[in-house]
Amino acid sequence: MYLDPKSAARFRSDEALCAAEKDGIRHFQFLLLPGANMLDFTAAIEPFRVFNSVTTAPAYSWSVVSETGEAVACSNGISFPVDGRLAAARQTDCLVVCSGSTGYMEASAQTLQWLRRHVRFGGAVAAIGTGAFTLARAGLAANADLTLHWSLFPVFEEKFQGINCRDARTLPGDTLSCSAGGSASLDFALSTIQEDFGFETARRVAEICLHDFGNDYSRAQRHPVSKRVGSRHPAIVSIVNKMEQTIHNPVPLNDLVRDEPISMRQIERLFKQHLETTPLQYYRNLRLERARALLLGTDMSVLETAVASGFTSVANFSKHYCRRFGERPTADRKAVASQSVPS
Repeated sequence: MYLDPKSAARFRSDEALCAAEKDGIRHFQFLLLPGANMLDFTAAIEPFRVFNSVTTAPAYSWSVVSETGEAVACSNGISFPVDGRLAAARQTDCLVVCSGSTGYMEASAQTLQWLRRHVRFGGAVAAIGTGAFTLARAGLAANADLTLHWSLFPVFEEKFQGINCRDARTLPGDTLSCSAGGSASLDFALSTIQEDFGFETARRVAEICLHDFGNDYSRAQRHPVSKRVGSRHPAIVSIVNKMEQTIHNPVPLNDLVRDEPISMRQIERLFKQHLETTPLQYYRNLRLERARALLLGTDMSVLETAVASGFTSVANFSKHYCRRFGERPTADRKAVASQSVPS
């Protein structure tokens, strides 16, 4: 009997689901949205594969699906084949939404309804990378903590005000789980293995993956300030922390350094030595980076973006934005507006 590629893929997917149901295997459907980050979802699958390969009784199965059943163009430009379209799942299955730095608002109304129905009947859902946007759009995050890749925090906070988004690598849960993507996707799968078979088993799987897995997988995504700025000087670390905490509503530089035990001149010398810039310029660049994320990820106007990033004048904002990124904010705003992205 000959099966065309689509039918064969659907047959393999259905066969895997039937086998999983029969043998009590925990099944995951990885839903790829356009622009999905390939590292995010492949890293989430590998620990399950490793576990199955070193045990006599495999415990996990998975399928990769899309909304249409067609291959998905990932963020790296590779067209990734899928097993079929998003399909009916057992209550014990987990649907994992995977997206990247673009296309994270493109899940259809039908998919959002499918997610709500799956949770209503006791199913579990998870989000990897920027998949938290889809869970929030589906109305599944009202009473839950979410996490996503740190670079899209400003966009998420503007689009879903009132939903708590934590700076964590992975947040496991019975009904709703989240991972920031990247190497944190390994933590997502390993935390599942830990839940099912204990920490020592998860640690052994992590060792095969050359991954340092511990009980602190909910730790912050980014390195401490001292590592990011390349200095352990307490004054630099303290001031940069204050800057990051006041991006929304910047305060005068004199207020930031008032409680430091060294002078403004010494602080300026330290910033020049370790960061090759001035404290004022570093602070402004943090705000400009937030502004660009908002312009590229939301429908906020240039004026709204300037205000949300702590600029009191559009002209001043536009001048510094152009110096930083080589084009005016209106150019980015128009480029995004020309793309018909669902909101």
